[in-house]
Amino acid sequence: MNWINEFTKASFSLYTGNTISAFQPLDFFHFYGLWYDLWLKRVVAAMEKLDAEHKGYAELKALLPTPSNMRALIQKAIPAYIGSGRGNKELYFRYTNFIARMLMEACPQDPFGMSSTPLNTPPEIRKIISEVNWQTASSEEARVLGKLITSTGSLVHGLYNDVVTDFGWDTYGPYPQQEKNGSFYTLLIRNFPDLRPQSLWPNEFLSPYKSVQIFQLYQDVEWLIACVGCHTMLKSGDPITGLKHFCVVADGQVLNVAEIKSLIMQLAEKAENIYSEIRKKNFEELKQMVMLQECYQLKNLFDAAALEWQPSEEMVKATSGKLLQTGILPQNVMMTDIEEYKKAFRLLEFETEVLNPR
Repeated sequence: MNWINEFTKASFSLYTGNTISAFQPLDFFHFYGLWYDLWLKRVVAAMEKLDAEHKGYAELKALLPTPSNMRALIQKAIPAYIGSGRGNKELYFRYTNFIARMLMEACPQDPFGMSSTPLNTPPEIRKIISEVNWQTASSEEARVLGKLITSTGSLVHGLYNDVVTDFGWDTYGPYPQQEKNGSFYTLLIRNFPDLRPQSLWPNEFLSPYKSVQIFQLYQDVEWLIACVGCHTMLKSGDPITGLKHFCVVADGQVLNVAEIKSLIMQLAEKAENIYSEIRKKNFEELKQMVMLQECYQLKNLFDAAALEWQPSEEMVKATSGKLLQTGILPQNVMMTDIEEYKKAFRLLEFETEVLNPR
């Protein structure tokens, strides 16, 4: 499989105008090298038990996280390989190739998110258009939905931090030229699949709903998904006047505007509370929280393989009392050139040593 070049082009957008020192609650790129090999051994063991390397995405879809999350899995594995001392090339080869293949099967038109996340097939999109309980949007409803996206996204960043944000928030589309009652629209689907990770947080910090999906039909509005769904950006048009129809579904229930406004307030309060809780944690507690969040994103895969998903005693011991690593990735450098990005983020080394060692 030859995927690293396309992945590099797509993931470069994540670091234009951004630095890894901005990630919260700690620089996990310099943390994973302490224990990631131990985790990947368990991931590959789960893959083997499920014969995942010989199965297609359609068979494994229910066990895998969102496309944006899978892209992030590859992004993090590369510096983790460098930080772990380059001792398990075969492990990283199998793991990253498996994730890359899943992405190419899930989103064949744009697997690594150069500009979109086309997860839904044309028949699935037509079914969504015909079956969703659409409500007509005014400028007021468009602003309410903007607040809903903000409050839900804020809670996601508390539940999962910058570590696995994409596990809790993805966006599918944009799907242009979708017909509804003789008019044509661009469909965008914002998906928040797990707002109640009870294995990570007490109930007081969790959303009243496990999942929330926001369906939106736009006219004269263009969107760009820059590798990960939470980085969906406006290319052109006015998203307030351009929103024509919408539907918000929470745990399978269609919410009206009053219910949406109530949910916004609840989620904003939960987000504030969880941020306060995170700020109380010391360095050792933050490390353990990050490790737990990272492991949680593949819980379904581990559960299906009847393997423990939580951090092992060996993983905890490998990080206890340890400082973060240094020098693996640049700390305060904003990438402006893709060749600079390839070198700084060790993509060239990973390609040479792991993917194409001969």
